[in-house]
Amino acid sequence: MPNLLPLSRLTNLKPNRIVTSPVTGLRYKIDNVLGEGGFGRAYHAYELNRRGRPIEEVCLKTTTNQASWHRESYFGELFRHSRRVIQLYDSFPLLTGPPGRSTIMYCLVLELAEGGTVDGYLQRTGKPWSAARSRREIIALLKLLDQLHGGGATHRDITPTNIFVCGNGILKLGDFGIARHQVSSGKLITIDAFNPAFVSRGFLERSHRQWLAADDVFQMGQLLAMLLRGDAAAPINCSDANQMNCDPELRAIVKKAIGPRSKRYEDAYEMLQALEGKHEIARSPMRSLQGKTVVFSGRLSIKHFDAEIMVLQAGGTVAQNVTRNVDVVVQGGRGPYRNGRLGAKLRQAQKLIEQGAPIHIIGEKEFRQLVRPTTNRSRS
Repeated sequence: MPNLLPLSRLTNLKPNRIVTSPVTGLRYKIDNVLGEGGFGRAYHAYELNRRGRPIEEVCLKTTTNQASWHRESYFGELFRHSRRVIQLYDSFPLLTGPPGRSTIMYCLVLELAEGGTVDGYLQRTGKPWSAARSRREIIALLKLLDQLHGGGATHRDITPTNIFVCGNGILKLGDFGIARHQVSSGKLITIDAFNPAFVSRGFLERSHRQWLAADDVFQMGQLLAMLLRGDAAAPINCSDANQMNCDPELRAIVKKAIGPRSKRYEDAYEMLQALEGKHEIARSPMRSLQGKTVVFSGRLSIKHFDAEIMVLQAGGTVAQNVTRNVDVVVQGGRGPYRNGRLGAKLRQAQKLIEQGAPIHIIGEKEFRQLVRPTTNRSRS
């Protein structure tokens, strides 16, 4: 993993040491090391009550990298209460080392995954997942990733060691240490860290590396393939995918997700649509929402607030009612009718269109295509 700080001995905590959070006052007793990576170590630990007795098992992560700690804390708060994210319980800095030479160690207290990582889980069981189970779990993770992409951010490290198996065998995403927003000052940022084992060969060959939502899709495709074959030892290519024991439709989805960037699903939403058996996104006759006024009608797959933010990021404005000043009405839900009747906003839009108003009525698929960050997609 290039550009990552080396693991520091200062993140080392001995068994039975008690760590006290200066933020919450809660105490945690260290048990044993769960794993380590480029930024620090993860420990099995216990939260203690006032009498010093264990009350809950947790994962306590330590790092000396302030940036990764801030990112995990930020996204942990952003996805608090999400069923598909490893939950963040506590986050605090801690002084370590002898007086006069002390160093700040940054700590995160997280939900402990009963089944460990997907990597370890597949090693222990050695069994492929059924197509139905794999599809169901990847769909759930893609819905979460869609929220991340909708906010203009990418994860960049969706690997078998960062996906966790929790109660009832459900999968949860963790480790947001290198996640960040794609765009700064209207331009795609050049990334500072990524996992070289989980990117396409073309990505490694580029000197100026910009991470797109389609690169997260590549990693989700790899994860899906690994579940289907019951082995996370190494990434697969399209030739390997031809040998997977699943239906042709699911095999085609995997191959598209891990294929050349220019031919992949552009983001989590597109891959989600494919796995749910919905049609490819139709290209809107409109080129962008720049300068357009948008009204939403009906339920979307994301919160209306998030959709409104996407409009603002695309250079448009949002209105609550349909008037002649409105340019676009986004129709959510499965169809335009509610309880057998056309919704009030759509009725008003159709009335104005009949009177000559240039209002476009589009679905969520077309809306998603219009609010994506404008990029020149390079081939990989």
